[in-house]
Amino acid sequence: MDVRYADDLVVLCRWRPAESYAPKLRAFLQRLRLTVNEDKTRVTTAQAGFDFLGVHFRKQPTRRDPTRSFCYAWPSRRSMQRIRDKVRAAIAHDDRPALAEKIARLNPVLRGWGAYFRWLNVAKHFRKVDHYVWYRLRCWLRRKHQRTRRAFWSTPLTLFERAGLYTLHGTVAHTC
Repeated sequence: MDVRYADDLVVLCRWRPAESYAPKLRAFLQRLRLTVNEDKTRVTTAQAGFDFLGVHFRKQPTRRDPTRSFCYAWPSRRSMQRIRDKVRAAIAHDDRPALAEKIARLNPVLRGWGAYFRWLNVAKHFRKVDHYVWYRLRCWLRRKHQRTRRAFWSTPLTLFERAGLYTLHGTVAHTC
């Protein structure tokens, strides 16, 4: 069984400055025999945004009513880079396997990453990852079949769909 835990902490302060809560928080954590890592500790505003557990949080005005604000969340830049690295590693440069084998290796990576982030504001980010996957698969097919002409770039996406590629676009969970 795989067990995951987080020992990170975010404190959000609405009325008083964050510095006024720091001594109380340190005393509370010391009673739990925990210490605060001063190198990782920082104070920021919600408007500036912050990354936490692979998610970037930022308070922004809403599109419908710019006078109201909402906390939006999407995958951090580091999370986006890590999924691109995993896709690149899953596709790799090995030209021997069939397309279905490459997709079988790629699908669990996409499905797991998508399940973690699907509850956030990620439609745009999911499209970016899907486009990157299609691009990498087209590059791999081009290399595999030794096609140098530009016409090979118009490989239909239905080819990937028929081979069973999992697409992230359309899997965003909308909570009410």
